[in-house]
Amino acid sequence: MIPWGLSRDDEEDSTYNVTQLSGVVPPMITPFGEDDRIDFPALAAEARFLKDSGVDGIVVGGSMGEGAGLSCAELEESIRTTIAAVDGSLPVLSGIIADNSEEAVRLAKAAKAAGACALQIPPPHFLFAMETRTLAAYYRAIAESSGLPLIIYNVVPWAQLAVDAVEEMVNGNPAIVGVKQSGRNMNALASLLATLRDRIRIFSAIDDMIYPSLMLGAHGTISGTSTVFPRETVRMVRAVRSGDYDAARDLHERITPVWRAIDYPDFPSRAKYAIRLAGRPTGLPRKPFAWPVGESARSIEKALQQGGFLRAGISPQEGMAPLCVASENSPQKV
Repeated sequence: MIPWGLSRDDEEDSTYNVTQLSGVVPPMITPFGEDDRIDFPALAAEARFLKDSGVDGIVVGGSMGEGAGLSCAELEESIRTTIAAVDGSLPVLSGIIADNSEEAVRLAKAAKAAGACALQIPPPHFLFAMETRTLAAYYRAIAESSGLPLIIYNVVPWAQLAVDAVEEMVNGNPAIVGVKQSGRNMNALASLLATLRDRIRIFSAIDDMIYPSLMLGAHGTISGTSTVFPRETVRMVRAVRSGDYDAARDLHERITPVWRAIDYPDFPSRAKYAIRLAGRPTGLPRKPFAWPVGESARSIEKALQQGGFLRAGISPQEGMAPLCVASENSPQKV
């Protein structure tokens, strides 16, 4: 079955035409075990849950999936596991989080070998100054080596691409088929939509502003919000598309406080904590990260409870206390 809003390439049944991708594409979590290795059965279970939630695609190995530091072998096996879990019925994209072209190319080739249909790629995040020509060369090297279409992940605060820079790279690289706009920058999203919406796919990752992003005309969302709340995000998108704005706004108002309690530098751990309290298994965060504790944990619990997401019969401490080894000091937002 082909997901809503997407078609397969006419020439090859196994390839999705991601130039038509839209809707809800969660960057899925990566469950880790006590030995700090990926729990592949748990990964498959989460992929099946996302499929059953009605999502339009899945990203493996993104920032929400703790993709920074995944080896080529881990990324490749994660993609294969996810594709098998959803029976090939959804497009599976790969995050590529690297700090130089050579590393990015290795990861991209592994993703292609595993069957990923496209790549989601932020700028190298340890480089504090990035000219357009430098980034263009980075994305070109990845595209030429992998042969896969690219979605630019516009997230790194010190390397945010302005609209004219994105347009320049799109003009010079036909492999770039979309932008995932993050960085809490609605102005940039609005400008991208006004300038490039008819040429490439534009997704919102402004997690506490998914509803306004959809109202502005974003093609969909690739966001942590959609990972924690896939069913609700699917309902929000469908409500906007059908004109039921009251229902969409109600979901926005319930979901947003939870995300704001998650939106800190340790957001993958916090998101896993929220998901567990909502009733889904998540595995562990990957070391050195650990479960949120103290006020960090309580803020997530309170937001889930107020939104009606805390699963009945699950105590915030159930199955958590032995794993809460982090400091009581809550990290500051960046």
